[in-house]
Amino acid sequence: MDPTPISARRAAVEDLAALQTLWQENGLPWEQLGGFLAEFQVAEDEDGLITAAIGLLIEGDHALLHTEAVRPHADADLARSALWRRVQIVARNQGVQRIWTQEDAEYWTTVGFAPVPPPLAERAPASFLKTSEDWRACDLLDPERAKAMINEQLAILEAERMQSAAAFQQKVRNFRLFAILLAFVVLMLCGWLLYRIVQTPGLLKRLLGH
Repeated sequence: MDPTPISARRAAVEDLAALQTLWQENGLPWEQLGGFLAEFQVAEDEDGLITAAIGLLIEGDHALLHTEAVRPHADADLARSALWRRVQIVARNQGVQRIWTQEDAEYWTTVGFAPVPPPLAERAPASFLKTSEDWRACDLLDPERAKAMINEQLAILEAERMQSAAAFQQKVRNFRLFAILLAFVVLMLCGWLLYRIVQTPGLLKRLLGH
């Protein structure tokens, strides 16, 4: 269990004043918040105090995680964890496949956000506000789809294992067949030689050099 229970939810109109204060504390343009309030998810403690907030702008199957704000002295990663669980639910419900961000807190790397090379970063929707040239992205998979992909990969690995085992067994059978044929040939040669010795007096002495 979390040492301090934190939950996350969508921001409501009633949160505007608290969020403006939070933005002020983080040096963000709090006067502009009202027009974007609907994009934000908030984390609050057991007393209902908002400890963090982050925006989620959805454009088709892409989304932008932006404008993170955390209350001073709050457990930032604990709040981020609650927000990330909430963000994933919202994003999946909206059919989002990829979440982009330019937030640079180390936490986002630990949950799957990886740097995007500049050429690939051009795939980010043009409406996403850039605060730098460094993009990170995290691809989302529906749990059932992810499970199906895992099962598919396991089936492929099992098929490859069975194919390798079958190929090995075939090699063993081929070697046994070769060994049997070789033994048969040797026996035939020995039989033929024995027959020649019996039919040709003195042959054995000549073969032995006597």
